[in-house]
Amino acid sequence: MPPIWRAASTYIVYFVAVGAAFPYLPVHYRALGLDLGTIGLLAALSAATQLVAAPAWGAIADQFGRSRLTLPAAAIVAAAGALALALAREPIAVTAAVVALSVGLAGISPVLDARTIELLGTDRARYGRVRAWGSVSFVVSAAVCGPLIDAGGTGALFLVYVPGLALTAVIALSVPRRATKRHASLRLGTSQLIRQPRMGRFLVGSLMVWAALAAVNGFYSIQVVALGGGASLVGLAWVVGALVEIPIMWTFPRLSARFSAERLLVTGGAIFAARNLLAALAPNGAVLVAIAPLEGAAFGLFFVGGVGFVAARAPAGLAGTAQGIFSATTGLAAILGTGAAGLIASALTIPGMFAVAGLVGVVATIVVADAVRGAGPPAAADPIAVPGAVSAPDPVAFHPRAASPPAPVEEVQTCAIS
Repeated sequence: MPPIWRAASTYIVYFVAVGAAFPYLPVHYRALGLDLGTIGLLAALSAATQLVAAPAWGAIADQFGRSRLTLPAAAIVAAAGALALALAREPIAVTAAVVALSVGLAGISPVLDARTIELLGTDRARYGRVRAWGSVSFVVSAAVCGPLIDAGGTGALFLVYVPGLALTAVIALSVPRRATKRHASLRLGTSQLIRQPRMGRFLVGSLMVWAALAAVNGFYSIQVVALGGGASLVGLAWVVGALVEIPIMWTFPRLSARFSAERLLVTGGAIFAARNLLAALAPNGAVLVAIAPLEGAAFGLFFVGGVGFVAARAPAGLAGTAQGIFSATTGLAAILGTGAAGLIASALTIPGMFAVAGLVGVVATIVVADAVRGAGPPAAADPIAVPGAVSAPDPVAFHPRAASPPAPVEEVQTCAIS
């Protein structure tokens, strides 16, 4: 099997697990008797854990450039945390399980994203096509698990979640490394990335986009139920969103060639804001389902564009660290977004909180637009010397026709999914 298909298979299995849990965990917490404020604090705790753990996992992956074990190790930790959460009933036990689960999850997406981009080489614009297979499996899993939960209760989600994470660890072992020798230390390379003027503004704008999204998504399922929907309708809301996300990711190379990746990023932020504002006006669960495709379209544009924007500006050999930093912005955003959302929802109701998130999204889109305005392929950065390190060529630019990357240490097939 070509290496890029192994990466796609890992996305497929991992997002089967995510589809079983992400839409339904807030409903599970409600079934355990937790109030909205506590649910918001749990989400913030999870985000805080991932904020610290994501860059750490990325740095470990970069430090041990030939090892395949980082990604499976993260999946194993996540599976253990999910099993503990399935058994937890008391708030203290739930909290401990959420922390363990979050530590593991923090190391899956950023490392897998970086590994996939390594395998694609100069064809990195096709990342969206590989990632889209994860969205397909998310759709199937979320659709199947809704009726399963209606029949057996929220605990049924763990029948898919735990085995899915364990199988992710097994399949991830087959994904090869396309090792690149670093010419920057982890500390100085990270500093170099963040100090880029456009990158700093982009990360701030992304933080605001993700914070508004986390606030709404953290309570979307609860609001569907509050407006009279069951678990099946909750699953449908997330399914229809992901269905729109799939073609967006698949056609992203063509869209970015026609409209530019920067414009797509800004469009994604604007659609997020519009969805949040419309959710505030929804009179019933069916309307929340009807506007769910906006979230899918926005996520496909903003996430794929953001991964590419950051990857293009990562110091050579620090792809995992760079994606860990980008992932960490979502962690910090979730701390701010979900933590504030619980308090705002308690004071203004959930629709009122959705409206506030929509206004934050508007401001965030303006910040992102300013950051990426006129941004072309980044200029090559001066290498940062590391004693004993071998100098490597500059990182591959974001432009799809950029020069080829350095030859891999171990020969791997870099064919893209077409």
